[in-house]
Amino acid sequence: MMKLDNLKDAWKQYAAQAAAVHQVTEDQISGLMKARTENAVTKLKKNIYFELGVQLLTVVLFGIGAVVVQGDEVMKALCVMIMVICLPFLGYFWARLQHLRQLNVTTANLRATLRNLTEMLTGLIKLYFWTNMLLAPLGLVAGQLVILKLAYGINISHLPWEQMYLRLMVGFVIGAVVGYLFLKWYIRKMFGNHLKTLKGAYCELESLEIAA
Repeated sequence: MMKLDNLKDAWKQYAAQAAAVHQVTEDQISGLMKARTENAVTKLKKNIYFELGVQLLTVVLFGIGAVVVQGDEVMKALCVMIMVICLPFLGYFWARLQHLRQLNVTTANLRATLRNLTEMLTGLIKLYFWTNMLLAPLGLVAGQLVILKLAYGINISHLPWEQMYLRLMVGFVIGAVVGYLFLKWYIRKMFGNHLKTLKGAYCELESLEIAA
């Protein structure tokens, strides 16, 4: 009987030691969430670099178009208008990138960092969605005019506008519908998963602090 009791005590001691070895400490959990946050920030930077590239390429191409196009004032004005629309986006994404580059993710300020990132990304998504929802129909109309110019060499200034109204209006409506569907998919792909990751990490950190 004594041997059985000793065996039970030995087993309990071994089980306790094994549990202690495999137990995940609060610091380890915070470290894991710090790594997840840094990973999300790195991917977010890449996506913002992509957006900056798209905006910069658009500004450069239509800037060249505004200079090269001669004798077509409507096309020249269209190029300038697209440049003016893209420049604020270029500035906005550059500011967001600088904010992320200056961010120092540490376990000491992890909760504040996660909250800051979540608020920033939520604001970015809302602004990006609604401004592009307004611009998508105009973009499709402008795209039709650019195609007429580049593919068919038509002088946009000399178009029979009274015959173009219906075509442009249809393009405007299609642009609104397609723009909405595309933007929902695009934003979820580019930013939505990062926002979900950051929110999840923030909730886990709050739960850890409450449990402590």
